[in-house]
Amino acid sequence: MTAQEAQPFGAGAATSLRSLIWVEGPDAASFLQGLLTNDVVDLPVGDATYALLLDAKGRIRLDVHVVRDGEASFTLATSPGFAPELAEALERYHFSEDLEILGPEPSDALLLLGTDSHADLTALANRVPGLAEVLVDDAEAALVALGVPLCAETAAELKRIEAGVPEVGIDTSTSTLVQEAGLEASAVSFSKGCYLGQETVARAQHRGAVRRRLRGLVAEERLDVGASVTVDGREVGIVTSAVASPRFGCIGLAILRDAAAPGATVQVGDAARPATVTELPFR
Repeated sequence: MTAQEAQPFGAGAATSLRSLIWVEGPDAASFLQGLLTNDVVDLPVGDATYALLLDAKGRIRLDVHVVRDGEASFTLATSPGFAPELAEALERYHFSEDLEILGPEPSDALLLLGTDSHADLTALANRVPGLAEVLVDDAEAALVALGVPLCAETAAELKRIEAGVPEVGIDTSTSTLVQEAGLEASAVSFSKGCYLGQETVARAQHRGAVRRRLRGLVAEERLDVGASVTVDGREVGIVTSAVASPRFGCIGLAILRDAAAPGATVQVGDAARPATVTELPFR
């Protein structure tokens, strides 16, 4: 197929890549339930959920979409960079459970903007309003079959940042806790049993014991990813995602210390340009 010229905004689809791992067998559900942050046992067949893999201290290692293919079979979709670590963790914690772990294998994916014509495709958990992600065998063939134009990847990134949705590995580091990234509502079940890192997550949830939070930044000039965010000369965070939004202007995401509460003015970068801290999503 001759690719259409990518359109930055409007209805269409952006291409993406995923790595897939399959966990299959009678103990697959209980095994994943004890490892990941979200509820897998009660996930209906055909549905998907979003979850995290934490370390023993409750810090975020990676994120994963869990699709229940059958009562005893699951597809795990993660970013290619996280696939080796996820596969290694699954094998490390697999002892006597009756299950098989297959993969990882690469897969094409489409990020669909402003269209819901994907009922027959495997959809991952919907994290960003107005943006659906589906797994496909061939991205170009799927674009033709769906009859949607190719959009620039920046269109999907714009929607993500405007919605205040963090990208694990970009907006988080190996020291980030779940509540610091604001992922407790979308990636954690507080009614399920134990899982790796649960004690830290539960303690932070019930005691409010985190001193950094994912916040939005609004500035007059475009924010630079990697720029330091300071208050009275003291660093309180780093810009991790940034975009020029037609709706909100120059905006960015950063996990900031409590000294930079919503409504505060902070300084960004070596030039100490002012920016305003906001709650998320941007409004």
